[in-house]
Amino acid sequence: MTAVATLPPVLSTGISSWIRDRRGSVSVELVIGVVVIVTTTVAGMDLYRVINARSVALRAATTMAEYVSLEPAPRAAFIDDLAAFSYRNEIAIPSDVAFVVSAISRPEATALEPDPPAVVNWDRKIAIGEDPDSPPLDLANSCGRLGDSGEGHVEVQTELGMEPGEKIVVVEVCVSLLPHALVGGELFSDAVFPTLFYQHQVLPVRGEDVPGEPS
Repeated sequence: MTAVATLPPVLSTGISSWIRDRRGSVSVELVIGVVVIVTTTVAGMDLYRVINARSVALRAATTMAEYVSLEPAPRAAFIDDLAAFSYRNEIAIPSDVAFVVSAISRPEATALEPDPPAVVNWDRKIAIGEDPDSPPLDLANSCGRLGDSGEGHVEVQTELGMEPGEKIVVVEVCVSLLPHALVGGELFSDAVFPTLFYQHQVLPVRGEDVPGEPS
């Protein structure tokens, strides 16, 4: 015979009810604790993915800028292959990616033109996505902020602090993570973590002339 059963009926019923309520409360607390742990773990994994993707995007921009700045006549096929390699092996997360590669120069100051504007000598846009037959062209067209020669591009010598006579290579990378790139899926995309981010790298031209337009 249990200790509860030996108590008066009213007291015994009260204690039994309290035990049942307590068990229910513990179950609810356990479920809440498990949900919090799982959510925190998933969020941590997704945060790592976002930070890592941002980091490797900058590394990809740097690698591309180093190649173009060293070549007097960079090859278009190599630039495209380098972008595809970076997408598959470095970023390596479900996403749409765009590269905008630009060569920019600012003429020397003269008496007639003491403050010459910078000139975008050329730019090349590369769009890469999971579906090779449907590249993210809209992302490529909207990615360029510094060297894009299209409408609305930033006044580059102001943005980059270019001096007269300076020649540079700019590589911009835009990464748009797809919903299934995150463990939390649409639960965390946009609402918690940014899924679209931008990186760029600027390097001086190593030779005397601006690299020729890739062909």
